[in-house]
Amino acid sequence: MRKLIALCSFVFLLCSCAGVNVKKPDVDNVKKLAILSVVGSEEYKDIETVKGEKENLLTVVGNIIKDNVEMFTEGQVTVVTHGANALFQVLNGIEGWSVIPFEQVIDNEDVNKFFEAGDMWGKVEQVAERLVPENGLRYVMPKGMHELQYSKVNPDGVHYVNGEREEAPLLRGIGKLCESLGVDAIAVAEFNFFYETGMMTTLTSNVTPIVYVDVAIIDKNGEKVLYTDRGWKQFEGSESARINHNYVDMHTDKSVAAYKNAVDVAMEGFRKEAVKKLGK
Repeated sequence: MRKLIALCSFVFLLCSCAGVNVKKPDVDNVKKLAILSVVGSEEYKDIETVKGEKENLLTVVGNIIKDNVEMFTEGQVTVVTHGANALFQVLNGIEGWSVIPFEQVIDNEDVNKFFEAGDMWGKVEQVAERLVPENGLRYVMPKGMHELQYSKVNPDGVHYVNGEREEAPLLRGIGKLCESLGVDAIAVAEFNFFYETGMMTTLTSNVTPIVYVDVAIIDKNGEKVLYTDRGWKQFEGSESARINHNYVDMHTDKSVAAYKNAVDVAMEGFRKEAVKKLGK
């Protein structure tokens, strides 16, 4: 049942259309940032199929568990690494903001202790989820970066544990890392990848890449000063990826380049909305 609930949230990702939220005046205190984690969905699924599976979630669970025996490809890592670099460029390019190098985060002792302890979301559970994740999904990260799913920092709905929101302990823990990193706030991001078929897909094996991006920025007080509503906008790339037996072929340079292009489109869309909400 927990998997089904999580999958409902995943399908909801495709339907939300709110946008980027900022917390004023707290966000105005942010000048220096660090990027803690960027993840990307392992699977690149047919967006129409996913939308159509809202009423057949048992099928989704079965397929996802079966697909989780697949190993990550170099192309998948390349795309999510490109996403992390694009996020760096966008945040670093916002007026008055600067972002510290990834190496300073990856090599930080307190950051590594934070993820090794796993007190905020359960170390044992996290290890178990590597094989069959609770939400039915696995994620790809840039080399050296730790996994932190967006749903952990900005869960769907409001749930209370011991009199506080369930994500509050995790957000406080992230906030404490600000001092160690010498920053005002920390960013977490997640990319979800899909594709859309067209009239010529059967003949050409070409599909249109689709990307969703979610970003949260947490300040030293453990407050989300900027965050996106999950699945706030769908972004389409301008280049075609290649499909092979209903799977995007991420072994080909064509598909990798197409999804990197789609990531750029998504990040530009996020940048425009964020700058507007920030009043920069």
